Amino acid sequence: MLEKVFKDHKKWINTVLKFGCSKTEAEDIVGDMYVIIGKMLNNGLNIAYGDEVNYYYIYRTLRTSFLQLCNKKKKENKVPLDLIVDIESGEYIDFEKASETVLNELDNMHWYNKKVFNLVQYKYSITDLSKKTNIPYHSIYNTYRKTKSKLEDKIK
Repeated sequence: MLEKVFKDHKKWINTVLKFGCSKTEAEDIVGDMYVIIGKMLNNGLNIAYGDEVNYYYIYRTLRTSFLQLCNKKKKENKVPLDLIVDIESGEYIDFEKASETVLNELDNMHWYNKKVFNLVQYKYSITDLSKKTNIPYHSIYNTYRKTKSKLEDKIK
């Protein structure tokens, strides 16, 4: 069955490229997909759809690997994933360019806005931060929302 999956190698690469990553990253993601599918086939997974391969299962595996890569980059670069990958609209923005833009924009912001944004994005909920700092909830919420909106505008 893995041979049938491999026959569409170029198709898998093109699919991952449409997610918005580089050619090298696409090749890595497709390689990871082969490893994952191979392990699952050894464990008894049946990805056959009649005589063909279940393309939806392959697509979901590729998509999951792509999102895991984005999450890894997010943690490394401290760039929020929801600003980079807009799943609802299906539009993808170049991760490297967007990362640089967001990091530069954050560096130029007032220290309070930057601090609130980073704490809410990566560590605390707005409620928890409000309780810990005795800053009113609506103040933190508005600061976070406005900062995030400015970053989204800069990316788009």
